[in-house]
Amino acid sequence: MNRQSSARHYKKLVPSIILILNGIQFLSHPSKADPILLAFVFAVYLAFVWIIPYVASAAVNLGIFTGLWLLTVFLWAVSGQEQGAAYFLIVFLMIYAAFRLPSRLSLVFTACLIGGNILLLSSNGGNLNTIIGNISIMIGLYVFFSSMRFRREARREAERNHAELANMHVQLEQAHEELQKAHTELQEASVLSLRYAVLEERTRIARDIHDSIGHELTSVIVQLQSLPYILKSSKEDSEKVIQNVLTVARECLQEVRSVVHQMGRSESMVGLSALRGLIHQAEERSGLSISLDTSVLQEESWPQNISETIYRVLQEALTNTIRHANASRIAVVICNDETHLHVKITDDGQFSGNPTFGFGLSGMKERAEKAGGSLSVKAVQPSGLQIELSLPLTTTNKEPQR
Repeated sequence: MNRQSSARHYKKLVPSIILILNGIQFLSHPSKADPILLAFVFAVYLAFVWIIPYVASAAVNLGIFTGLWLLTVFLWAVSGQEQGAAYFLIVFLMIYAAFRLPSRLSLVFTACLIGGNILLLSSNGGNLNTIIGNISIMIGLYVFFSSMRFRREARREAERNHAELANMHVQLEQAHEELQKAHTELQEASVLSLRYAVLEERTRIARDIHDSIGHELTSVIVQLQSLPYILKSSKEDSEKVIQNVLTVARECLQEVRSVVHQMGRSESMVGLSALRGLIHQAEERSGLSISLDTSVLQEESWPQNISETIYRVLQEALTNTIRHANASRIAVVICNDETHLHVKITDDGQFSGNPTFGFGLSGMKERAEKAGGSLSVKAVQPSGLQIELSLPLTTTNKEPQR
């Protein structure tokens, strides 16, 4: 900053010294010009040197240069000199215009100066050689100082380009560092995502085993518990129970294979027919009275994820009721509106108080949220539990909120 300030003062100081020295020289020699007028003109030029750098408008600059030129012409006319102070000031003004005015504007202004100088020399009786000599000097000086200006501007442009390139290089280095940091974060995120995917898959498998195999094994336990009493009463019924237990065990084995080998979703868990089959199996194996009300259901075919979610939630609800509720009846109501499917599961078990989300209820809630819906649990009067499931019919699977 100090260097730039010193350079600006140097640019003003050098022409100021030139003006002062030449002004003193012209005032020290007798001339036809009034010394006061001559001193005034040089003072105006000196003020011009210090003021003009702060003028930004090219039009204002041109007006100031033109005014100085007219003042110098007036001095020339008063002094009557062919060469002297007026001619020096015109040359000084031309050189300053070569540095200060824009290139085309300075060329036009210089041409006007040369033309005016020719008229002044001609009107004062100057001969052809004098006129040609003066014009040649002015053109030579203009070309020399204009070339200096062009070189200076080229050097400044090169310095500016170099500074921009250096700044761009710094920005590129910063961007490179940011990219490296982002790459490292992305690698870490990929590792975390992989770990999360593995954990989520383990949770899904555990939930599937709990929902499906747990339900089947509960049925096996219930039937095996009743087997001693059936053996005493009826051999045919006991054989039927044993056959039923074998069937359920085979289904458990098949379900284990399906989960372990990730064979995908079962096509049997689609629509209302799968739910009716599930309820029928639960009734036969538990002895509970389970009703299904679909009287206000408008549509019986749903997207795959919706069908599986309803199937698994109902399966887990029936399993929990059979295992823990000591209920005699379960009521299942399914209905839908334009955007959502609603399932309500109510039992008359011994539950009372505030429900807590164990593994089974948490699994049902996660399934509902993953399908874009919600699940709520509340106690009913005088005793029992009610599970309400709401699923959007047009929403695809999404990750559960955590």
